[in-house]
Amino acid sequence: MVSSHVKEGPVVLGISCSHDASACLLRGGEIVAAIQLERLTRIKRDGRPFLNSRAAADYCLDAAGLTPNDVDLFAFNTQNLVPTQVGLNFPFADESFDLFDPVGERSVFVSHHLAHAFATFFSSPFDHSAVWVVDGSGGSVIGADDLLLRGPEFAAYVNRPMPVPRPPYHVESAYVFDRSGYRLVDRGVAASFHPMCGSSSLGETYASVSQYVFGDWQEGGKLMGLAPYGEASRFGESLLTRDDSGISRFTSEWKQQLRRANRRGTPMEYRDLAARVQADLEVALVERASRVLALTNEADLAYAGGVALNSVANQRIVHESGVQHFYTMPASHDAGVSIGVAAAAHYLLTGDTKGTSVSHDFLGRSYQAEELDAALNRWSGCLRTGRYDQRQIVERLMQGQVIGWFEGGSEFGPRALGHRSIMAAPFERAMWEHLNRSIKYREEFRPYAPVVPVEAADRFFDMGPDKASPYMLRVVQVRPEWRDRLGAVTHVDGSARAQTVDHIRNPRWHALLTAFGERTGIPVLVNTSMNVRGEPIVETPSQAIDVLLSTQMDALVIEDRLVVPVSPVSDGVEASRLIRAPGVELSASVGENGPEYRLTSRARSGLVKDIPLPVFLLLADADGATSLRDLLKLHCSEPEQRAAAVRIVHDLLADRLLLTDDQDGRS
Repeated sequence: MVSSHVKEGPVVLGISCSHDASACLLRGGEIVAAIQLERLTRIKRDGRPFLNSRAAADYCLDAAGLTPNDVDLFAFNTQNLVPTQVGLNFPFADESFDLFDPVGERSVFVSHHLAHAFATFFSSPFDHSAVWVVDGSGGSVIGADDLLLRGPEFAAYVNRPMPVPRPPYHVESAYVFDRSGYRLVDRGVAASFHPMCGSSSLGETYASVSQYVFGDWQEGGKLMGLAPYGEASRFGESLLTRDDSGISRFTSEWKQQLRRANRRGTPMEYRDLAARVQADLEVALVERASRVLALTNEADLAYAGGVALNSVANQRIVHESGVQHFYTMPASHDAGVSIGVAAAAHYLLTGDTKGTSVSHDFLGRSYQAEELDAALNRWSGCLRTGRYDQRQIVERLMQGQVIGWFEGGSEFGPRALGHRSIMAAPFERAMWEHLNRSIKYREEFRPYAPVVPVEAADRFFDMGPDKASPYMLRVVQVRPEWRDRLGAVTHVDGSARAQTVDHIRNPRWHALLTAFGERTGIPVLVNTSMNVRGEPIVETPSQAIDVLLSTQMDALVIEDRLVVPVSPVSDGVEASRLIRAPGVELSASVGENGPEYRLTSRARSGLVKDIPLPVFLLLADADGATSLRDLLKLHCSEPEQRAAAVRIVHDLLADRLLLTDDQDGRS
């Protein structure tokens, strides 16, 4: 989506105020840059329900070479802003927020579902289509279907009297969009939004089951991955009932089966519940998609909202709803709202809902050579750096190595699509297990996605009528004859969340996949995001190097360079000059039995290792300049202490909690 030839025209900066907060800059109807706040703060799903941070907005302005004074309109959305509620605990903005006045002349407020709708239509390939939004809750609006208000109009709106009872929450919306406008066709509502209990809202019920199973209502992706291990019928009959209009809905009766609290055992204990709610969600969504197409009299469907990230349901919609062409934007969750509010403000200025055609999702800024040099120099003694060589990467992959890939601008959305990815050969189930255990540090039931050239995809995967899946938003079946050979990407039900790559959107990856296929006969690789459990996907070169050095990843392609960690020196571990890996810290405390000394790793979800005092002191002095031999002389005077310390250090090096800083071999 980012272009090096951005045309002149109105400048609009959009901000999403929610979980998964984000910002997007449009110029002349073209996306210049967009970023989720979490990529900058390193706090997963960072965001507040009000204007509280300039970080994402400033990132976009810097990428465009602009200042706030260059912006024609600032557009934003937050769900909590309804009449009589603003103020005290529901502010417009944090007291330190100074980017713009939310009720000023250059401000635009866009209601939540309208923002989702604008986002997916703006980025879709359609000139006209049905637009469908499904999420847990889209907030409330009074006196109108949706809001698209300049700042002073919005100031008047929030001072209106609130009707009694309070209006219900938007949970589903259907629109018709074309290049010149839009109209609301249908809306579904729910009385409340409470992710601890669920309601008739499809998204809220799914979120409530996620909360029950994982302790977090935003772990719908994990719930989707758990479902294939279960049997819906073992949990019980369908949780859906039909309302008076014949629409399938969740009700509250099924919750009575779960009166005892989850004791936080293994999520596998709840696999049948996951299977049940996933199966029912799919049924309800297919029915609704067909209904939306009928109500709008449109053949094509652009889809958004948090529920649109359910790629299993998306594939059923493609196959069973009767849709001719189906589009889901990569950031269909609340991060995508920043694109939507910017697009809506652009429409307010120009009367055009589309702007410039959107062709891919790499919306982050690119990093310059000097920035790569600075990141590499920080750990230069721990790295070997050479030039990128496609043949060498293919060989490494064939040997079973796991390789990170950092290129250009980062993806905008929750899934890495080849610019902030980790890749590996797809052949063995053991690779799936290795990735979960030693690199991603995540639950064993979570699958990995395949990436494949679009022209070869249908040979290995049942892609259906639409052979392209560039955004990893459809789960398809692996063809039976290939499941044994694609063990690292085939889920227990024979499915895979496939990503297709073409030579236009991602030419280097397409070339690599093609070369890998020429050597192996299978142009398929594992593609997973470059992050560890609980961390956002990396944004910067430094963060990519941290993942390389703090996990068992074998190598990293970073633009035109190949980076490999240094191995311990050949003349024995005692000659090694040690330094702690990124995110590894030492701590000491007093326990029941006296002092306790620990090594912890943030990268590994707080992994803790108890260590003896001599090793603690040794590691505290490990600065990358002093050899282990000299550290042992300082802190391990007894032969038994020395031998024990060497064994521990050897294990920590093998586990990449410690690194060898080979300063003499820097390149």
